[in-house]
Amino acid sequence: MNWYEAQRRTSEEQIDTARRTGASSLDLSGRMLGTVPESLSNLTALTELNLAGNELTELPNWLGDLTALTRLDLHANRLTELPDWIGNLTALTELQLGGTGNQLTVLPESLGNLTALTELFLNANQLTALPDSLGALTALTRLGLGGNRLTVLPTSLGALTALTWLGLSSNRLTELPDSVANLTALSWLDLAHNQLSTLPNWVGDLTALTQLDLSKNQLTVLPESLGNLTALTHLFLTDNRLTVLPESLGNLTGLTRLDLAGNQLSGLPESLATLTAGEQPANASVQAWIDATCITVADPVALDAILDRVPPSGLGLGSEDGERALFLTLDGDQSGLVWEDESDVMISWGPVPPGAPPGQTAGDVEYAFSDPWFADEPTGLTEGQAREAAHQFLHTGRRPTNVQWIDKP
Repeated sequence: MNWYEAQRRTSEEQIDTARRTGASSLDLSGRMLGTVPESLSNLTALTELNLAGNELTELPNWLGDLTALTRLDLHANRLTELPDWIGNLTALTELQLGGTGNQLTVLPESLGNLTALTELFLNANQLTALPDSLGALTALTRLGLGGNRLTVLPTSLGALTALTWLGLSSNRLTELPDSVANLTALSWLDLAHNQLSTLPNWVGDLTALTQLDLSKNQLTVLPESLGNLTALTHLFLTDNRLTVLPESLGNLTGLTRLDLAGNQLSGLPESLATLTAGEQPANASVQAWIDATCITVADPVALDAILDRVPPSGLGLGSEDGERALFLTLDGDQSGLVWEDESDVMISWGPVPPGAPPGQTAGDVEYAFSDPWFADEPTGLTEGQAREAAHQFLHTGRRPTNVQWIDKP
């Protein structure tokens, strides 16, 4: 028996077990199946079916009879077409069709029948357009459309007012429909790797945004209304054509990460120098962890006393609210730092060179090599620089600015 036959036999055994036990979920992911086993058609009580990571090129019509399904995962197959019967699965709340492998070029209008959907992922296909019926999916909170070939978005997208997460990176968008201004519940919007040259003023109406990624577009100017997004913690503007930034960016006092590398900026607005995102109160403390022992550190003198006895295993410092942490190893000129918060894990990439613009962060190794402000090779920090970073953290509760950072591999 070859490996493929063994995988099919195992799948049939799983299906038989599910039939006998009345199971509500079935996981046949990664079985290298070229077709969906027909014996699956008898499992009409299934609510969750995972067929991800197989080699499916088409879906059988009888799959549309499994109308109890609430979750269907078909990502990372070889599908080129989504049949009309997908609209029969009206109980679906989650549909996964993304991932490397699938090559969908068009979606059926019947997709709009799936009005219970809360999550729909279509990333990494070859879609050139979206059906107008997409606007009927008003329960959607997460929609992934990155890595397709979209040049325009339907106006009906603006009807998806429950969306909190919208991924549109790596498409071919040159503009956004005005209806997107209705998506005021969005907290995460990814428009990286498109062809946007301008942003509409209404982007400032998306005031729930906490993360906005506009990297690798063709932006030459930003609207002043961007300063209305006062909930933003992460703003990515890497690799555009910006020569100036609006003064209104100084209103974004919640920013903990601002990436500006790869632009044509000759300076930064003075308003950015006043940003104090995440600063702790003057009487705030940090929690120092040494070998599983926690010590409250409330002032610079106490911090220095702790730093004087950092063990080889290093020292962890945590913010008063427990949401951010700085880990230090002090080893002469090869000292190092790791930063963690709710969305980032980053490591030190040497000290910030004299004259570098404030607030820049190397988003990954590629930017670190291409940005002239960042070192060509990773370098260790001196013990003094690491200690300075610890004092910055005590004072502000933010990621220290005397250090170049990159995302941890």
